[in-house]
Amino acid sequence: MLLDEKIFNRYLQDGIPVLRLYRWKNPSFTYGVSQLPENAIDFRQCLSDGVEVVKRITGGGILFHNDEITYSFVCSKQDIGEPQEVLVSYKQICAFLIRFYESLGLKAGFALESETFRDRCQPSELCSASYEKYDIVINGRKIGGNAQKRKREVIFQHGSIPCSINWDLARRYLRFLPKDISLSVTSLNEELVEVPGKNILEEKLIEAFSSLFGARFIDEKEFLYAASLA
Repeated sequence: MLLDEKIFNRYLQDGIPVLRLYRWKNPSFTYGVSQLPENAIDFRQCLSDGVEVVKRITGGGILFHNDEITYSFVCSKQDIGEPQEVLVSYKQICAFLIRFYESLGLKAGFALESETFRDRCQPSELCSASYEKYDIVINGRKIGGNAQKRKREVIFQHGSIPCSINWDLARRYLRFLPKDISLSVTSLNEELVEVPGKNILEEKLIEAFSSLFGARFIDEKEFLYAASLA
């Protein structure tokens, strides 16, 4: 999360867009910048099991990270073609995620278009337990989660793409988790006969991002490594 913040702050200085892909070494939780997670997360159990809990620079609810790939990017409204007169165009920005899931042979859409959206759009401390308008939905169930931070014309967004979700493990650390959560949330292993390797998934995500926004990429692993040590 610190590295995501560094990427955001560096863009404010040099204006160079960055797409970052990363994974989690251990089961972890992130929570929104304005949240007080003590009421929802059992910190004592997390500490005992070595499960890390960290605050994001974005808003939104608590999200469990484990078997997934995670992305973040920073750019300007102009970089991705967001109209200047539009305050926030989540639909346009998140379209690359729709394209990514389609590349896997899945029919994805936005939660706003789901028949059950009105029933599931109630606010919750848990990201998975509520639907935002432009959350991604597959076969009527939400997949992953995305959150943004903006400053003037700068857009920062990060999100998760779950390969699988171990709800029993998540429940060990959460003080409450709806018993029927699996009925409204899905993951790749529930939608695909065989989930591609994470390297392939990352390549497909890069391709989707590149084709939608017309981006050309330069590998910058040296900076990311140096920044993570700063």
